[in-house]
Amino acid sequence: MSDMKAQLKAARECPECSALLAMVDKAAREYDRSAETDARVKLRRHARAEHGRELPLPW
Repeated sequence: MSDMKAQLKAARECPECSALLAMVDKAAREYDRSAETDARVKLRRHARAEHGRELPLPW
C-alpha cells in the first residue's frame, strides 16, 4: 500500500479527521470554496498537532 493510501486510511479511522474530510467534501460539492479552504486548513492543523504529520499540498 502506498504511503498516501495508508495515510488516507488512518485519517478515515480518526473521528476528527473523518469529520473534517466530510466538511471538505461537502463544501466542494456545494462549490463553497471559502468553506472548503477553511476545512482544509483545519484538517492540516489537526494532522500536524494530533498525528505529527504534514499533509502534502494542496491540503
